[in-house]
Amino acid sequence: METNLIDRQGIEKLKELASEIKICMFTTLEKGKIVSRPMTALETDDDGNIWFFTSKDTDIGSQMREEEVTLLFASPEENSYLSVSGSYHQVQDEEKKKSLWNPISKAWFPAGKEDPSLVMIRVCPQEASYWDSSSSKMVVFLSLLKSMVTGKQPAEGEHGTIELH
Repeated sequence: METNLIDRQGIEKLKELASEIKICMFTTLEKGKIVSRPMTALETDDDGNIWFFTSKDTDIGSQMREEEVTLLFASPEENSYLSVSGSYHQVQDEEKKKSLWNPISKAWFPAGKEDPSLVMIRVCPQEASYWDSSSSKMVVFLSLLKSMVTGKQPAEGEHGTIELH
C-alpha cells in the first residue's frame, strides 16, 4: 500500500522510524564523490529535524555552511527502511546539547558535553521515502509462499513518501 504523508502525519512517521532504527548512513557529496558514514540519530524533534553529534575534526563537523545530505536508515529485522533527503548545518545551542547528551556519547567525547571538539548537527529534511512492514518474519514467509502458489504478488506492507518543509 502506497501512502503519501504531509505535515504532522509525515513528521510522526519520520520520528517513529528514525527513533526505532537510530543508526543511519549519513551520505554527502564531497569533492565530486559520494561519501557515507554511519551515525547515530540522537533525536527527531517535533519539526522533523534530526540531530547528531560529531567531531569538529570530521568532514561533517568542519563544514560551516549548509550542505545537502541523504540519510539512509535500515532495519532488515523489522522490514523497516527510511531514506531522508535534506540539508544539514552546525548548531551552537548549549541547552540543546545538554538535552541530547547521553552516556554513550562519552565514548566519543571523553571530556563530556564540554568537549571542545563536540559539534551538533541538525538535518532539516525536505522529503523522505519509507518502507515499513511490521509483519513478523513468519507472516512475510507465508505471504511469499502464498504468492508462489497463487502467482499473485505478495503484500508489501506500507510504502510512501513524506513531504516536509
